[in-house]
Amino acid sequence: MTKYCPSCGDQQIDEARFCKSCGAALDGPHINQNTHQENTQQFMQASEKSHTGLIIAGYVLAILIPLIGVIISVYLMTRDSQKAKRHGKYILIVAAIVWLLSIISMFH
Repeated sequence: MTKYCPSCGDQQIDEARFCKSCGAALDGPHINQNTHQENTQQFMQASEKSHTGLIIAGYVLAILIPLIGVIISVYLMTRDSQKAKRHGKYILIVAAIVWLLSIISMFH
């Protein structure tokens, strides 16, 4: 049976008592693929939550300071989260529209 570290998710040999990568104690044979998948799922959920504040800030800054909005949008588009990627594209569109409107208003 394959065993994974509960801290870093690295695959371990069955006899290991400590993780070879991070040194965390391994509790025994009950650490299996399901535990690794559960840890990965919990990490992805935490990652989704951690982007929420940045997404909100991205929209606000895309309107107030388009350059910062563009930077935040590029950052969000490089994340693994589909939610972050989607909002990154939307923020980029908002920043581009605000930028174009400001350029047009300069010539009127």
